[in-house]
Amino acid sequence: MFTRVIKYSNKYFDLFDLIGNIGDGRQKPQISTSDIAASILSILFCGLGSLNKFNTSKNFSSVGNLTGRVPSSSTIARASNTVDLDALREILKSIYLKAKRSKMIEPYCTKYIGVIDGHEICSSDIHWCESCSIRNVSKVEGEVKLNYYHRYVAFILAGPKFAFLLDVEPIYPDEGELSSAYRLLLRVCANYPKAFEVVVGDGLYLNANIFNLLACHGKYAAAVLKDETRQLYDEAVLLSGIAKPVVYVDENTIYKVWDHSIEGAWDSYKKPVRVIRSEEIKKSRHHSKDLGKWEYVEEKADWYWVTNLPPVVSLKNVVSICHSRWQIENGCFNEAVNTWNADHVYRHSQNAIVAFILFLFIVLNIFNIFFTRNIKDKRISIKSFLLELVKAEFILAKWMHPIPL
Repeated sequence: MFTRVIKYSNKYFDLFDLIGNIGDGRQKPQISTSDIAASILSILFCGLGSLNKFNTSKNFSSVGNLTGRVPSSSTIARASNTVDLDALREILKSIYLKAKRSKMIEPYCTKYIGVIDGHEICSSDIHWCESCSIRNVSKVEGEVKLNYYHRYVAFILAGPKFAFLLDVEPIYPDEGELSSAYRLLLRVCANYPKAFEVVVGDGLYLNANIFNLLACHGKYAAAVLKDETRQLYDEAVLLSGIAKPVVYVDENTIYKVWDHSIEGAWDSYKKPVRVIRSEEIKKSRHHSKDLGKWEYVEEKADWYWVTNLPPVVSLKNVVSICHSRWQIENGCFNEAVNTWNADHVYRHSQNAIVAFILFLFIVLNIFNIFFTRNIKDKRISIKSFLLELVKAEFILAKWMHPIPL
């Protein structure tokens, strides 16, 4: 299965030709950056989760044509300190363009939706670097216990079958998430001008600068409204008590939705916005304490969103678009950590951490497309099982199919 994934990457995306454009800051390197990139991609495709596992999984000396070309873990780590991040972003862009041209990327709720959010990748009380953010985690007054951590902001495209990961931007020390998100949105809007129509974020992104930036690029925005001190929130609550909601059922959830057009209640954003309130009752069943029986439970949720989507977008689609925000949690952060070991720090420096995240985004995009479009065997129904098959071939193949150096 490892061979199939590699061949698929080359056939449809020219992946191992594209990595020839990657450079780094080493002086007179004995092993090329493209060979190091091929090794990193092999590590990530197999989900090894460690540079040392890569070195110990094979006896490199038994294969003559690989002598001097397979990098050690220290060489990979050293090169990642200065690897060209813009070249990696260009590879992501090339993969997106080829996937879009081949109709591998589908719209979600009739629109192409971008989702943005921040995430903490790692933390430690011992290991730190110059780019680490610092916080005091002591619970005792007057005692200082420092914790070092790294964060980044990610941007993805929501999809009906999988999320497509586009870009990432680090959050530097003493910097807020919004500052990093602003830089990321500027770059994404420039590199992917037609990739998305609306951007969805959590309550932090209910910010006039974000809404205005997206409007300048012809994009719509939607964000969670959860600050009860805002005038927008008070207006939405009052109007919901007067107007009648739209009620509909989708799968096992009952929706009661109010749609209000409000103007002048958001001082820093002068244009009218739609405030959506959605009361949702989801019926789910769990195993009862009595053997062989089920018990049914109702889970209630009350959501508020602010968006500048036009009225032509139906209320049901607006609710689905706003809920697509969870794809970045489930399809990006959670899956990357639990399945692909994204919380492992391969090299503790700012450039290396971002580089490995971008490499992982490349791998995840290709792997998701490969799993969705190329796997016909019904026994392979989950991605984690496919990943284990890929890893097994890589470890047990006796280098009949080595990394594509």
